[in-house]
Amino acid sequence: MPSYLTLQVRGRTFVAGDLHGCLSPLQSILKQVHFSAEQGDVCVLLGDLTDRGPDSPGCLKLLDQPGFYAIQGNHEQMCCAAWRQESLAEYCWIRNGGNWFYELPPDEQQRVKEYWQPRLEQLPLAIDLITADNVHLGICHADPVFNDWQELLTALDEYKLKKREDLIEKLVWSRERISLANKTELLSDAYHIKGIDWCVMGHTPIRPTPFRKGNCIWLDSGAVFPGGYLSVLEIGKELHCYQAGS
Repeated sequence: MPSYLTLQVRGRTFVAGDLHGCLSPLQSILKQVHFSAEQGDVCVLLGDLTDRGPDSPGCLKLLDQPGFYAIQGNHEQMCCAAWRQESLAEYCWIRNGGNWFYELPPDEQQRVKEYWQPRLEQLPLAIDLITADNVHLGICHADPVFNDWQELLTALDEYKLKKREDLIEKLVWSRERISLANKTELLSDAYHIKGIDWCVMGHTPIRPTPFRKGNCIWLDSGAVFPGGYLSVLEIGKELHCYQAGS
């Protein structure tokens, strides 16, 4: 599994919250903003592309389109664990929306697994991105673990075995930082991640979205849930958020 991806963007930078199979709202927003990979525009997907929503296969296919990048979320991890036939992994994935895969015909299941498993397992765990106007973004699924972005990148490069597994679990599963965000001001340093302008995350549905504290931004507005919507943030010298319901 790669550690992280470094991107230098020459067009506009968009970051999309957790899709969970909700392809149509993303397509609507990108049409609205005239997204153009040919012009150097980039759309980063915050992980959890599949499960629960109406078009998981369609969301996976975004990874084959120019201009689209994604990080690995906890649902990608559950999916790959099930495909590797790890203990209880299939049960866990189905409970969390992976039933779409098992509803496919057997030959289609095999084709989907063979094509997408290596792709999903190779998704980066974080993206270190510089926008066209030199805004520095740190992008991860759930939590950057440390209060210094470079410390996270160094740890992803250097940690081994159990220590690395624990790091990755926090990176894609943790809700500790956001759970405390509205409860105390005593941990204000925890909401300023050093070494970057913005740290953008998904994983925890929260509305209204984007939810911002310090230079931390959470962008999962629960597109797949009742009353939810998809949020796409355009990031440059200014921030612009676009939203569409399912």
